[in-house]
Amino acid sequence: MASILCKKIPYTFKDISLLDNRSFIAGQWVTSSTLETFPVYDPEDNEKVCDVADLGRDDTRKAVVAAQEAFKTFKNTSHRERRWLMRRWADMIKENKEDLAAICTLELGKPFSESLVTVKYGTDFLDWFEGAIERQYGETIPAAKSENRIFTIRQPQGVVAAITPWNSPIAMVTRKVGAAIAAGNTVVCKPAPETSLCAIAVAKLFERAGGPPGVFNIVTSSVKKAAEVGQELTSNPFVRHLSFTGSTAVGRFLHAECAKSFKKTSMELGGNAPFIVFGDAKIDRAVEGLISSKFRSSGQTCVCANRIFIHSSIIEIFASVLQKRLGETFRYGSVWDKNVNFGPLYSNKALEKIHAQIKDALEKGGKILGGGKEPSENDGPNFFPPTIITGAKTSMLFMEQETFGPLAFLVPFDTDEEVIALANDTDVGLAAYFYTENISRVWKVSEALETGMVGVRVGLISACEQPFGGIKNSGTGREGGREALDEYTEVKSITVGV
Repeated sequence: MASILCKKIPYTFKDISLLDNRSFIAGQWVTSSTLETFPVYDPEDNEKVCDVADLGRDDTRKAVVAAQEAFKTFKNTSHRERRWLMRRWADMIKENKEDLAAICTLELGKPFSESLVTVKYGTDFLDWFEGAIERQYGETIPAAKSENRIFTIRQPQGVVAAITPWNSPIAMVTRKVGAAIAAGNTVVCKPAPETSLCAIAVAKLFERAGGPPGVFNIVTSSVKKAAEVGQELTSNPFVRHLSFTGSTAVGRFLHAECAKSFKKTSMELGGNAPFIVFGDAKIDRAVEGLISSKFRSSGQTCVCANRIFIHSSIIEIFASVLQKRLGETFRYGSVWDKNVNFGPLYSNKALEKIHAQIKDALEKGGKILGGGKEPSENDGPNFFPPTIITGAKTSMLFMEQETFGPLAFLVPFDTDEEVIALANDTDVGLAAYFYTENISRVWKVSEALETGMVGVRVGLISACEQPFGGIKNSGTGREGGREALDEYTEVKSITVGV
């Protein structure tokens, strides 16, 4: 198969056929019915990578119909059959991890070393779901009437629509699609236009693993056609569940549209994570945790620390240690260099948001302490270095607006009550982090923080075995853990007279 690439890259694919620009419907690799395409760009240099099939509403409807037809058979497969399908799929991804990482690096600008971690994270979900498939238990319930027996079973829901984000394009597909298929559903997946190539490659490996036609469908579309694709997914009666990761504004709209036909939704939406360092914390450990939470993926994850509260008694030394450690931690250069571990932002749009928050902070008395390095002409159009802002105030823009970039705003606080109130003063509640050595405070603060997830003395909290999700305007439902498969099943109670 000839390469679809429009540019040269310093990587040779072992299997170039994984790099495809077509959608996948009913077991067939297809272009748009209108033959339209949209471009994908490399964030490292803004050069075009290739053109991808731009599907619209009619194509999406075909994918939903294909998924519904496949569900009629797939829902009757045994748990053991689905388990071995997941096993083969995960093994295929592991065998092709470097090619998948290269595709991720190409369209997201993520350093190759980080892309390999993303692929590993993605296969972790499939491994977990594979083990959980045969543990989808029902229960026996004591009946009030002695002549009756009541028990429950879990059954798949039907067609699941999965809309995935750009910032972790392998894992976000396997986390949603893997759980839905493991539970016996079929899927229509609409990946983010920025990272469609990753989703396509994962679907190719599903096909090679023996995935039945129509069970996993990929609909690629541009930003221009996102609305009509979304309209079909939210209104089509065959779709029984819509899972979305993205902004709160879009999630609120999709949720409302799905409510019109009582579709179930799973929404993993915006975050504004507090990161709290109490006066008794071990500073070196807290700094390491902040670097992991704030700066991985160049600060572009939904659970990144965003509002960083440091006890006033240690804030100066904390900032100094953080500045030093940033200089020691990150290595810069070509994202294809396996020693590089910090890359560009995904687009100029992200860069504009960073500059707006810095401008706002400086106008309100903040100061740039600096970070790992100063940007140079060789860093590319979307690069921005890890940066610390001291003198941050609660009136600044970052307190209300999720940064999604490598800016660390350090805000001082004095009392536990004060910082808990500040942490909870937001309409979102996805993740929170704090550092303390006081065991009583561990329990009190964990319970007081209004978020779906809390990291205590850890800066990384995402794991395949963990129920991942938020409260308030951060969404509904959970991904990962045993709760993930429960999201994609219906509980049926059966009463038998004896």
